[in-house]
Amino acid sequence: MAKTKAARQRKKYKYSANRRKMWKKQKRLPNIECDPIKTAWDNKKSVKENLRAMGLSSDPNKTLPIPTTKERLAPVSLDDSMDFDDKLARPKGKQQVIKELEAMADMPTKKREKISEPMMMYCAHMMDKYGTDFKAMARDIKNYYQDTPKQIKKKIALFKTCKVQYQEYLAQKAGEDGQPDTEDVTMS
Repeated sequence: MAKTKAARQRKKYKYSANRRKMWKKQKRLPNIECDPIKTAWDNKKSVKENLRAMGLSSDPNKTLPIPTTKERLAPVSLDDSMDFDDKLARPKGKQQVIKELEAMADMPTKKREKISEPMMMYCAHMMDKYGTDFKAMARDIKNYYQDTPKQIKKKIALFKTCKVQYQEYLAQKAGEDGQPDTEDVTMS
């Protein structure tokens, strides 16, 4: 089998590299951004031991193995199913970490309350000029990104869900016409 270009090249020693500094940097643990894991982390233990103490898996392939075809076809006994359940049993150590992670996962995501100013101007221009004719909007000269009618429809729907900006747009439009547009007010 042919060697790669890097394997064929002559190995060169880097005199400018500080090997001790590189070794220390490699040995240092990465920055943990998850607060529950960071508080429960023990620097004296290895990564595998820390995760096991928290009830987490360091290797999901070992925790929940995918059975091979041979194992699937073999007759299942009650003892085999017991072993699988025992593997899933978590240690009693730091159970609060799992509870905190589950609570973080259950929290609802924050919805976007505003869209960008250029997107707002784009949607306002299209709605002022064409109303709800999305095919005509797709052919407009201000459609720089060559959005399709469906993409423009989604952008305008997103603009209408941003209540603060959409209400400003309606107020500005009412100030120009003298009366609010009832069709757009009922849609929000």
